[in-house]
Amino acid sequence: MPLSLKEFKDRYLYRTAVGYAIAAWLTLQVSSLVLSALDAPRWMMKALIGAIFLGFLVALLVGWKQERSPIAGGPVSASQRHRFVLALTALLPAIAIALGFLIFYHPAPPAGARNQNPAVPEKSIAVLPFANLSTDNENAFFADGMQDEILTDLAKIADLKVISRTSVQQYRSGVSRNIREIAQALGVVFVLEGSVQRAANTVRVSAQLIDARNDAHVWAEHFDGDLGDVFGIQTRIAQMIADQLRVQVSPAEKAAISRPATQDAAAHDLYLRGNQLLSAVLADYSHGKEKLTEALELFDKAVARDPKFLLAYCRASQAHVTLYWLELDRTPERLVLADAALRKAQGIQPDSDELHFAFGWYYYQGLRDYERARAELRLAQRSFPNDADILSLSGSIDRRQGHWKQSTSELERAVAVDPGNLFRLQQLAASYHVLRRYADEQQIYDRALAIAPGDKSMPVARARIALDAHGDTRPLRETITKLLQQDAKAADEFPAGLLDQTLCDRDRAAAERALSSITSGELIFFFRTPPEFLEGFIARCFGDKTRAESAFTRARVEQDKIVRDQPNYAAGIGILGLIDAALGRKQEAIREGERACELAPLDQDAVDGAELTTNLALIYAWSGESDRAFEQLTTIVRVPNNLSYGLLKLHPEWDGLRNDPRFDQLLARMKTEPQL
Repeated sequence: MPLSLKEFKDRYLYRTAVGYAIAAWLTLQVSSLVLSALDAPRWMMKALIGAIFLGFLVALLVGWKQERSPIAGGPVSASQRHRFVLALTALLPAIAIALGFLIFYHPAPPAGARNQNPAVPEKSIAVLPFANLSTDNENAFFADGMQDEILTDLAKIADLKVISRTSVQQYRSGVSRNIREIAQALGVVFVLEGSVQRAANTVRVSAQLIDARNDAHVWAEHFDGDLGDVFGIQTRIAQMIADQLRVQVSPAEKAAISRPATQDAAAHDLYLRGNQLLSAVLADYSHGKEKLTEALELFDKAVARDPKFLLAYCRASQAHVTLYWLELDRTPERLVLADAALRKAQGIQPDSDELHFAFGWYYYQGLRDYERARAELRLAQRSFPNDADILSLSGSIDRRQGHWKQSTSELERAVAVDPGNLFRLQQLAASYHVLRRYADEQQIYDRALAIAPGDKSMPVARARIALDAHGDTRPLRETITKLLQQDAKAADEFPAGLLDQTLCDRDRAAAERALSSITSGELIFFFRTPPEFLEGFIARCFGDKTRAESAFTRARVEQDKIVRDQPNYAAGIGILGLIDAALGRKQEAIREGERACELAPLDQDAVDGAELTTNLALIYAWSGESDRAFEQLTTIVRVPNNLSYGLLKLHPEWDGLRNDPRFDQLLARMKTEPQL
């Protein structure tokens, strides 16, 4: 029998309905806020509404059976408490659904980001490039400097993972930025955005901290002051971020963050400009001499304004050492200038961690004193525990000393902190390459191509893996052909890959075209060589003795001068030995090749030592000393190095040994040698 209006009133069902409606409304309001904050799927709210509606029907049914007013002659009505409990009981299915969601539901990341960052630390942050709101575009460097200084301050906190500057530069302001995607790509939870507006002697800095998991603004603030207070502003921002993320900051870390680099705003401007140029060279060696020379001029002007500007002295030393390391000015005088800058910094604050890092750089790349370099870097890590430069430099030192497992681990950590840095990816790929971990090497190049799809050297490096691992030149040849069709001048970006491919294919015409198109003076033969060396090398590979002799004779004049100026330059002496071997100067060639190995023995320099040992094997082979050549090659097979199975199998430089039975045995060993 249908429920009449009179019966609805008699049984006080309207009171039950009103009580239920109030409880349901409160439940929906709370659930709406909670589910939205947790990025719950839409079906969750629909399921909750359905459960509430079902509960309403249950409440009416139970109330109809239990309640009747005294006027109607039925049972005495329940108390208001009973009626409220009845409404809550009916809501239990909905409450159970909401609680179950809170306990068991874990939102899946977007499809493109799944499983890419399985263990992102909660205390992790990326500081994106700050927007320059100044009317003068020249102040763009100032905005970059503000971002860099805040990032550097945060990197001094051991409890916090901070993504390095190079990796965040691609996300500059003025372009569309998806914070969640950026955070997933960089492996962080939090992102800091900001802007800088500079006018005359005043500055306004705005910053906002975002939780990338839900795009929630955790904190935002504006800071106004004069240029003299800019260091205090960046310190306050770093400290506020640390407070928001609840990271542990030691007294030493707090003191390091609070210590300004200089009180002179003009000196700081000069330093920022110079540091940008130095950073550009360290990320990309192109135009290195011009940029480093200009950077040194700016650092000199900075310390002229503030003779106590320690950081400017440290960066100046790094610039001098980089000129030496890249063989742009490999003279003793360059290292004297680097040392002088460090001594001035030492007189200001002898136990500065920035100074320890600069000393580590100097001892490694300048003096190749690996133990002293490592000791200095350990001291520098007190203030920079997660610094990608220190990790990368430490990994390079361990690699030089043959500590391959430790080196690879440090280079991998450097990539984790600076995932968008192509140079660091290339360094890690180089380690995987000499370790013959070709699958890992390929994955690194895939990552690099995702970051820089327009880079032309990366696809070539990836394609040559087939040559090195299997002796298959086809992927490398097809990749290079496609790139050169797109841009005939692209050869300068992959000269070594181009020459190896044409020579392994025994394609003389292609090799000659490659020689004429390469103008960069790249380190094609691992070590820098005179331009005529490559001409002679190609001519020799194709049996053109007359042209080879002419080219090598001209190359020898230049290389001999380099060796006379630098009598202990192992790589230079080794190249001179190859030239003399090609010219038939057997005794001089062997003496020079052996001398080079004595200066950089394999047990003291696992990188250069391996290359010089390979060079010595080639010198012996070209000089008709097969037994001694195989002795060196047998040593090389046992250690990580750039002589791969494919190069040994196909490259014409080894033709003098190819008919010896030991050659096939060596090839078979290289093919089956386990990964190190």
